[in-house]
Amino acid sequence: MLFLLAWWSVRARKVSFAGSLVAMVCAQALVTACGVLLDSGHRATPGQGGADVVSFVVPFGFICLFVMTFAISGAFALSVQQRTREIALLRAVAATPGQVRRMVAYEALVVTVLAAVPGCGLGLLLAVGLRAFLVAQGLIPGAFRLQFGPASISIAVLICWVTAEVAVWSSGRRASRVRAVQALGEASVPRRRVGAVRTCLGLMVLIGGVWGLAAIKGSGGSDAANTAGSMVMVLMTAVGLLAPWIGKLAGSVLGLLCQLLFPVMGLLVRTNLTMAFRRLGTAATPLALTVAFAAVALFVPQMKWHEVSEQDRQRMVAERIVQRAGGGLPDSAAATIGGAAGVGTAVATTGSYVKVVGDSESWQSGPGGIAQIVSDGPLDEVLDLGVIQGRMGQLGAGEVALSEDLARRAHVRAGDEVRVALEDNQVAKARVAAVYSRSRGFGDAVLSQPLAAGHLYDRPLHPNAVYVRAQPGRERQMDDSLASLRRAEPSWRVLDREAYRAEALRRQDASMTVTYLLLGVVTVFTSISVVNTLVMTTMERSGEFALLRLVGATRRQVARMMLLETAVIVLTALLVGSLVAGAVLAVFSQALTGSSYPRLEGATLALILGGAGVLALATGVSTTRIALRQRPSAALRGAG
Repeated sequence: MLFLLAWWSVRARKVSFAGSLVAMVCAQALVTACGVLLDSGHRATPGQGGADVVSFVVPFGFICLFVMTFAISGAFALSVQQRTREIALLRAVAATPGQVRRMVAYEALVVTVLAAVPGCGLGLLLAVGLRAFLVAQGLIPGAFRLQFGPASISIAVLICWVTAEVAVWSSGRRASRVRAVQALGEASVPRRRVGAVRTCLGLMVLIGGVWGLAAIKGSGGSDAANTAGSMVMVLMTAVGLLAPWIGKLAGSVLGLLCQLLFPVMGLLVRTNLTMAFRRLGTAATPLALTVAFAAVALFVPQMKWHEVSEQDRQRMVAERIVQRAGGGLPDSAAATIGGAAGVGTAVATTGSYVKVVGDSESWQSGPGGIAQIVSDGPLDEVLDLGVIQGRMGQLGAGEVALSEDLARRAHVRAGDEVRVALEDNQVAKARVAAVYSRSRGFGDAVLSQPLAAGHLYDRPLHPNAVYVRAQPGRERQMDDSLASLRRAEPSWRVLDREAYRAEALRRQDASMTVTYLLLGVVTVFTSISVVNTLVMTTMERSGEFALLRLVGATRRQVARMMLLETAVIVLTALLVGSLVAGAVLAVFSQALTGSSYPRLEGATLALILGGAGVLALATGVSTTRIALRQRPSAALRGAG
């Protein structure tokens, strides 16, 4: 019986549920695409790049799931709020609170079922497009094929349904708690009190987010970069929970500002904002999420790569860098190049991993990072690592050099004895010969080949690069010798500093491709959510617009009122989103550069804020125009 009532409710209130249906279709498209790619990645053979697909889909899907939860929660919460009078009437004719909650839950089920076919269809098309894009960018092999079963699609629909049920639980519970004798009064006047449970939960999440920011402030730049997106999610969750309070504060402050600037129209705007503060908070949340996520997703990689590029420029002393296309160099490369005519110093580096541990039994715990295994030779003649403690000449068999970041986390200084867990998890004792500051893009530790020997799982020590410096006045002879070696070894690549930096820039562009892809998909989804929310909040007020016009207000006056209200929503969202993004970026900048003032490009910042503002204002203005096309009498009949 309740399921049939929910079905007829959806059919009768198409406008109220249209926004929820659009949000659910988009959500199912994203989740289905992620499910299909994840299933295909697990079924693929190692040669088809299945592991690369899985490593891309897991964080991508997690972020999409978070954004989807925001969009669905906002859409269903608005649809329930718009039908408060109907729910109140059901309570007045003896419907129990449990029946009301079950009816709302069935409505979410109906919307999920209706969105399943178009959502899953769009999801399959999105999966095909993502696969083609990743192949075209060279991120996965062309042999990768989409191979999935019905289970992945069914799980995607189930995830969306569970998310919708969680989203409507709070709104359904609040509406079902209205007593029968207060039903019509509750429907006429918006509820003023914000739930204590929601407020306490929001404050707890906010405190947890602030604590997390404080915890990562002293961490390394890599750790801060890895947690930047997570901190945005935590803080935006707090914003979503505290949205009524944000709406109440913004409505009071900005409403008063509107009244001061526009005494007549501003009074009406202020009254609307203060009475409907929940609507203001709900409408501003998805736009704030768009701003915060876009800012962090764009600026964090830019800040990281700028710092890496700057330190790499300061670090490079070598005049030539020898690499091998598609793999490592032979073990004897450093000796071969070092013996060539005109070469003064040649030092090879091989990537590895190291941890600084407390004792020989605790190799699983302790700070660690990327390490570079260096061959014999004076490292400081080819790389200036910015030594701040000790010396960085030729490392002895039992010596290591640590970055300033790793040394601080391990609580050691130059000259201390440390235990390091090497690649095979065996622990060896070493003395810290130096502590250096220019570690970005290089590594947090430098090991000598004798120390690392025997701890590489018997794999050959193929260097990633050989840094070469000429003898004084013999640069041309060195270039001729390296050219001869390259003719003998066609796979070798000899780069000067400019070519090396150009190669690093190419790698940066390749890594940013995935960021732009993720940002593009999520921005489209959040933009749809912004438009969806503003359309729902505006169209539900058709009856209010009709009453204003019947008492003498013109269409232009109503449109100006809505323009001011939309501007308040946009300003609130931009302030909240900028505050969240600014807090995360400041902490990341402190961890990366030691300064709390992040380096932000003005054009990118203007694009994010201006794009979000223009989208919201255009949606609000166009939706108001559509709502005002109706005759007041027809609008009142529809609202009733």
